[in-house]
Amino acid sequence: MRFLAAGGRFGVGSDSHIAVSAAAELRQLEYSQRLQARARNVLGALGGSTGRALFEAAVSGGGQALGISAGLHQGGNADIVALDDAHPAYPCLARDCWLDAWIFSAGKALINSVWAGGTKLVEGGRHRAREPVARRYGAAMKKLLA
Repeated sequence: MRFLAAGGRFGVGSDSHIAVSAAAELRQLEYSQRLQARARNVLGALGGSTGRALFEAAVSGGGQALGISAGLHQGGNADIVALDDAHPAYPCLARDCWLDAWIFSAGKALINSVWAGGTKLVEGGRHRAREPVARRYGAAMKKLLA
């Protein structure tokens, strides 16, 4: 809290290939601050969406860390995540509850499509190279564990 109040910024990311989830990272950040402050919605704006506050802060801080202009704009990277509005955890379209549902409820299960650099890599929640990557990963694990 004091870090953010002093103008501090943050981004999220994982150093693990086991669990890679921006939603989980943001959820863990909020929950750790809740435990420390013994309060709810610590990083969210008063009366606003905690998910929106976390997401916007992470996009801004992550952009700064990467040295890029964050957000969608002409000439940008076109890195986009589309959530599945038919998923049962997707409660509504109003007031940012979709970001709250993604971060605090469904996580990766709510992701429908992902574009990186303008190229669609995930559709229907599945990476386009899932099968060959899974085969290579399985072979590598067998070799490592032999």
